[in-house]
Amino acid sequence: MSSDIPPGAVPPGPGHHWSPPPPAALTPSLQTPPPPSMAYGRPARWPGFSALAIALIALGVGLVGWFRPVPHANQPPPKPTYTAQQIASAKTEICTAFAQVNHGIDLADTESATSSDRAAKVAAVALTRQALDFGSRYLLAKVTEEPATPAELASAVRQQAKALEELLVGYINGASSSDQSLEPAQKASDEAADKIRQLCK
Repeated sequence: MSSDIPPGAVPPGPGHHWSPPPPAALTPSLQTPPPPSMAYGRPARWPGFSALAIALIALGVGLVGWFRPVPHANQPPPKPTYTAQQIASAKTEICTAFAQVNHGIDLADTESATSSDRAAKVAAVALTRQALDFGSRYLLAKVTEEPATPAELASAVRQQAKALEELLVGYINGASSSDQSLEPAQKASDEAADKIRQLCK
């Protein structure tokens, strides 16, 4: 029996049988202590608020972009506005240009009608063609250079320039000032000139 007692163990007293102690009693130092209770602090709230604020801003920007009208590529640009001084200055420039062109054409026509010498008459006809050509291009250029020109005046000047071009084409094709084929162009020129004179008063 004594052989069953491990070394270092105290033999039992008389009348008692030896038995191994329970595991807890043998190795009290080897028990794993319970994990210490961890006190978790409350999580910070600012990251959540920041994410919510960013989401709301993104939503607002998206709504604005969704409801904002998209400009069309074929939409005409807004018309520019001009001051009264700019309009008056443009009108003066256009009226002066018309007076100069009209005076030059009248001089050429007079020279062509009164010339008796053939060479002088040919020169006068050439001068008339140059006056019509220069006059039409000059009037169109002045209207382009003066965008503040009143719309009604600018329209009459363009009509006059077109009529002068028609007269020039007729003269180049051999028509005379009394030719009936030139009557529509001559009538359009006279009407446009009368309109310009009224607007330039």
